[in-house]
Amino acid sequence: MSTPLTPLITAAGLAAIWRASNDGVSAQISHIALGDGAYAPTQGQTALRSEQARYPIAGGKRLGNTQIHLTAIADDAKAFWVREIGFMLADGTLLAVWSDPKAALAYKAADVQLLLAYDLALNALPPDSVTIQSSGAGLNLSLASELAAVAAAQISEATRGLERDDRIRAQEDKQQALEPQVAALQSQSRALEQEHAADKRAGLELATANAAAIVSLQHWFVKQRLGA
Repeated sequence: MSTPLTPLITAAGLAAIWRASNDGVSAQISHIALGDGAYAPTQGQTALRSEQARYPIAGGKRLGNTQIHLTAIADDAKAFWVREIGFMLADGTLLAVWSDPKAALAYKAADVQLLLAYDLALNALPPDSVTIQSSGAGLNLSLASELAAVAAAQISEATRGLERDDRIRAQEDKQQALEPQVAALQSQSRALEQEHAADKRAGLELATANAAAIVSLQHWFVKQRLGA
């Protein structure tokens, strides 16, 4: 399943298109660059803000005068959220860039093949001014659905993992927030125990003194009666 994108054509990309057109040829898209920067693209860009990897075009076809279909496979050990995409010409020029300040497009898992399939709208360019330079890898599109399913599963698992991490961090934050209160309660409990112990000692001393006074008074009465 392809992801339709309408990227921003860069000033450098337009200049490359005009140079190629003046030479009587078409500019060729040769690579797809992925990064994890999230922002609103500008025409003055000459590179992604945070490029993580670049993959050669494995296949593609023209869908119209200003729309092309591109495919590539990301299968290296890098892992990151795909938040920016660059479409690179054969001479290294950044032709077009897509990014979103809030939404990630996909998750690139380590050592798991991620199918990159994009329907690219180049409405700002002259018709047929861009062609596709394939690596000749011969991407087997019959595997596209399986690769897309694996990619979707990886994205889902990564999302669940992030949610679990968020819940764990939230619990840890709550525990850390409660630690001072627990420490204060423990301190108050010790103070009460010490106060109770002091009260108990004072009560025992008072009881002892009262008992001694009673014994002394009884002894005095006995002596008085014997003297009488």
